[in-house]
Amino acid sequence: MNDMLALDFSNTGYIYMFLIWSVAGIIGAIFAHKKGRNPFFWGILCLIIPMALFAIGGMRAPGEPVPERFRDE
Repeated sequence: MNDMLALDFSNTGYIYMFLIWSVAGIIGAIFAHKKGRNPFFWGILCLIIPMALFAIGGMRAPGEPVPERFRDE
């Protein structure tokens, strides 16, 4: 039973973590650049907190119109 709870801190696991976080940072910087935001800030933020990709992905670029379904009538 205790074997299931044992954590394996191998070098391969650290490499995978580094790759996933690096890719998240790069994607965040690319999204930010496309949306007219600061790519350095968003790249670092997505590198530290990969879930920030959802925040930058949902932002509108400056000057981009609001979708019709979200406009007040």
